[in-house]
Amino acid sequence: MKTLVVFLGSRIAGDDTAGYSLYVELKDKLNARMEYMGTDLFRLYGCYRREEKIIIVDAVYGIEDIIHLKNNEIFNLEGKSKNAHFISAIEVLKILREVMEDFPEEVHIVGIPAKNLDRVTYDKNTLKRAIEKLMEVI
Repeated sequence: MKTLVVFLGSRIAGDDTAGYSLYVELKDKLNARMEYMGTDLFRLYGCYRREEKIIIVDAVYGIEDIIHLKNNEIFNLEGKSKNAHFISAIEVLKILREVMEDFPEEVHIVGIPAKNLDRVTYDKNTLKRAIEKLMEVI
């Protein structure tokens, strides 16, 4: 099964750097196509190449440990964005599922706990566990 791993997050904003940090660490080491999209998951629309599986790696606020969500676990979430300048990755996925002709069969999220935008609070062990979960999902 062809897989695309999408890494989200800022390069400079505290815990939101987790996705970028994993992208840098894993560059060219996965048996999947990898894309870093910064904080704009809408870029998926232009770079998607009909992979059957997409895995999104991102920092997630409000969780205590690494999480893995798949398909309906993602699309049944009710969370709404709080302002017009920030749309959650979940909402973007819901929009893309409606507008893309060939949306992937499998969509996964590997979430990394985030607590602070000003400084990094995750450690190497957290990133190691995220890599292990990502490898399991691939």
